[in-house]
Amino acid sequence: MKHNTPLNYCVIGPTAIGKSDYAIQLAQKIGAEIVSVDAYQVYKHMDIGTAKVSKAQQALVPHHLIDILEPHQPYSVQDFLNRSHAILTEKNKAGIPVVFCGGTGLFVRAFLYQYNMPKASPKPELRQRLNDEYDAGKAEQLWQRLQDIDPITASRIHPNNKHHLVRALELYHITNQKPSDIKSQGHIRDDVTLVGLTADRSRVIERINQRVDIMIKDGLIDEVKGLLDKGYHEHMQALKCIGYKEAIQQLKGGISHEEMIDLIKLNTKRFSKQQMTWFKKIENVQWKNIL
Repeated sequence: MKHNTPLNYCVIGPTAIGKSDYAIQLAQKIGAEIVSVDAYQVYKHMDIGTAKVSKAQQALVPHHLIDILEPHQPYSVQDFLNRSHAILTEKNKAGIPVVFCGGTGLFVRAFLYQYNMPKASPKPELRQRLNDEYDAGKAEQLWQRLQDIDPITASRIHPNNKHHLVRALELYHITNQKPSDIKSQGHIRDDVTLVGLTADRSRVIERINQRVDIMIKDGLIDEVKGLLDKGYHEHMQALKCIGYKEAIQQLKGGISHEEMIDLIKLNTKRFSKQQMTWFKKIENVQWKNIL
């Protein structure tokens, strides 16, 4: 039996606004499966700090791109594009719609605008030098360098995102072109309906504070300690995630428990503001005030 291509959705919005719950309800209503558009939920053993949907929620609707990698394994925009394209093609061919849901702005834009990522031959010595600079505490200087070279790309990469920051600078030095110029960006895809969740800033801040308090209560510190005990270390891409890096600081004695909580909340609020800057630039979004 031949199926028409089903209607797919992409749910975006700031962290803690309720994207996962909304996506699950939508997917149940239309018989869809969910693809996570998140740079960190792909990692096993990282459940609390990434606000990963619970096993019970995953049992309600099939989820993809969650718990597929170990924390030491890299996960790039291209990896996400390859995997999400394969899932979308397979499910739509079977007549199953897909709901994309997540808050990693670069992944969202790359998917919606069908980025063709540049294939530049790596220079290990250049990458090592950039990694060494980052690890020496020069993340802000590296980000500023990228900002001077390519403000468009810099606006999409957080200074704490070591992998994407180093890759963007590496790309510039190898090709002598701005990353934003060589990532060919097509028109926004027409096989996905975009739903943006929004709320008054005060409500978003309230939700962020609540979420961080719940993460701490649910055992974020023990989760991070467990990762370190398994041999994963703070310089890995996965552990640069907000919540994990601050917890590591606290476990190493750099900050107090209260300072850690305040810092996670502050960094999450900054991130949510940055998310909305990314998302407001996307065309054809149906914005819904849900809080």
